[in-house]
Amino acid sequence: MDVLENSSSKDQFIPGNFNPLLQEVSEFINKSLKHVNHNYQGQVSKIQGELSLNQQKFAETDLNILGKTLTILSLPPRFTTVRVNVLKITLRKALALIEEHLRHQYIGKTSPLPLVYPHHLLPDLLIIESSGIQGVQPATKEVIVGRMCGSAVLRGAEVFAPGVVGASPDLHAGDRVAVFADLDDACLRGCKHFSGRKMFLGNGIVNQSRKDLFKTSKPTGLAVSVKEPIFDAPSFGSCHSELLFLQNLPSVLCSHILNPDKHAQVLDMCAAPGGKTTHIATLMYNTGQVIAIDKSQNKLNQIRLTAQKLGLTNIKAFKYDSTKLISPIGLDGTACNIGQRKICLPNNIFSESNTYKISSKLNSVGMDQEYNSCAPPYKPSSFRWILLDAPCSALGQRPQIQTKTNMKELQSFPIIQHKLLENAVELLQPGGKLVYSTCTIVPEENENMVKWLLDKYANVELIETTPKLGKPGLPNCGLNEEECGKVQRFGPFPCNNSGNWSVDEDTIGFFISAFRKLS
Repeated sequence: MDVLENSSSKDQFIPGNFNPLLQEVSEFINKSLKHVNHNYQGQVSKIQGELSLNQQKFAETDLNILGKTLTILSLPPRFTTVRVNVLKITLRKALALIEEHLRHQYIGKTSPLPLVYPHHLLPDLLIIESSGIQGVQPATKEVIVGRMCGSAVLRGAEVFAPGVVGASPDLHAGDRVAVFADLDDACLRGCKHFSGRKMFLGNGIVNQSRKDLFKTSKPTGLAVSVKEPIFDAPSFGSCHSELLFLQNLPSVLCSHILNPDKHAQVLDMCAAPGGKTTHIATLMYNTGQVIAIDKSQNKLNQIRLTAQKLGLTNIKAFKYDSTKLISPIGLDGTACNIGQRKICLPNNIFSESNTYKISSKLNSVGMDQEYNSCAPPYKPSSFRWILLDAPCSALGQRPQIQTKTNMKELQSFPIIQHKLLENAVELLQPGGKLVYSTCTIVPEENENMVKWLLDKYANVELIETTPKLGKPGLPNCGLNEEECGKVQRFGPFPCNNSGNWSVDEDTIGFFISAFRKLS
């Protein structure tokens, strides 16, 4: 039986194939690589006597990547990456904690126990290598879950009651059930026999009867303990959340590339959900200031809670629009920048008694003068280190189960990215470093955006992104070969033909670039 049910043909096995937008993006990348292969394959440079390294890589790229790209997007990475809070625990002790957690979790599972080991280059990252795709046949009785719940199950989560939308009529606690994701969110709550498009996620043991699952509009508790997933991935939940932080490898790499000095003042322009914010704060050994900006108060509250769990006190979070961060007038009515203001002390800035809400006019509730001295807007050239992890189409996230983004929405992201980058360049000090990243595979938001920035600002240069873990940027997307070599792109198309991908290859789609502002 196929993982995907109600398909008209075998070539629709992967749910990504139902997504026209993903197909358009994949076809664009495929066309770009075909063009490079046509130009370079079989040629030998008369000057150098051989193709350059980047040209060889592109010439060797598998041309038939479209279906593989959709397959990869529709499944999670085989490697789970965990950032260690090195301010509280050593890597060795954290590794032992994870191994113990996995030993308990995998009791009764059909998948082998995953391997745990340190990353070969990033000093605060642990790798959990699981066995990936499993050969599982669905049980007779069914539980139907929504797309969001389905994505979580593919990444190792259990099924909790709020995510269940349908179930077989004769379902009792203790039954072995097949878990399916409703690809179109078309299943009505309480449905007994769902005939729409659905993806098989694995088998498990149901913890609640059908009656218990649907007797209230707000069910709670564990619904299904997944024992036989189609894709093996560990589950963590809130396991040792003060010590361990689940984070995708490219996201961890971003903070290492920024690499601010101890006691620095760093601006994180689009900080939610806070992974990079807290990582930067940790790399600075809880010194200096990381100013986190986001438009959503709820997301800022999540950053605050994460910082509390990790024991970080050097983060200042503000609700603000990062496309409007620049102001020539300081808080006292005179021109000033954050470097001239009083340094914010870290004492109790995240205490439960303090709730901070900043409006566009800097009205504040519950803010003391010390905290307010760090608030936006800022004068140009206020920061030496800036991270802009921009809002994007997120088409590199994995797994993608029926992404609902349409082409019109896709085309809107470069507009806001332009505005954010304009603010970032103005706020950056001469000699300062800006890291721009996205979690999408769309060239218009990545390579084309870098080209736009370099064309617009003569006083900004593209610099190397180190450590180097990703692949070069895509050709024929605005950047020359040298510039492609300075940025880093993470798939998610196949990086080699063997299928034996490393942790640096089998990850989410991501893009990282770095810039320096000239004097």
